[in-house]
Amino acid sequence: MKISKLPLRIEPGLVALLCAWFYFDPAGTFLPFVCAAALHEAGHLAMLLWLRQPVHSLCLGLQGTVLRTGPLRYRDELLAAAAGPAMNLALLLAFSRTLPRFALVNFCLLAYNLLPFYPLDGGRLLRAVLRTLLPLRAAVWAERGVCLLCGALLLACAGYLTLCWHAGPWPLLVCLLLGLRCCRNEEI
Repeated sequence: MKISKLPLRIEPGLVALLCAWFYFDPAGTFLPFVCAAALHEAGHLAMLLWLRQPVHSLCLGLQGTVLRTGPLRYRDELLAAAAGPAMNLALLLAFSRTLPRFALVNFCLLAYNLLPFYPLDGGRLLRAVLRTLLPLRAAVWAERGVCLLCGALLLACAGYLTLCWHAGPWPLLVCLLLGLRCCRNEEI
């Protein structure tokens, strides 16, 4: 497969969000985020190419980036899902002293993507491991249990930040958006 023939779709909502972020970015995180996110996806793509798995398209949207592939065996799913966070971890370690803002953005992407919610990388990793080790019915129940527990913990933390630290509605809004993304894309 040639990467030059990979169909790319960019949703207009993402373009609007990136333009607004670029314009209203007093912390200077726009360029480090775009670079870290691009390298994260390049990690996934490189692993899929190394595994000789076909990649049909790449879609960049408000709810994240989606690399569409054919069906993957659990081992290939595990390796492909781990490649993006592994790239963020490598960048975090490589640039923690020289480019701390870039390292911090990579840490945030790593932490977010390792949340155990499908379709995030952590959810894909959890699914591949559980479905390799357990019968399907037990794996599905374990996935749901882990997701419910982690979701409850995240919601409790967001509520604490909002109510006790007066962080405004943003932590709860982020939890809501994450929940919507994960519920909408559930494929159990």
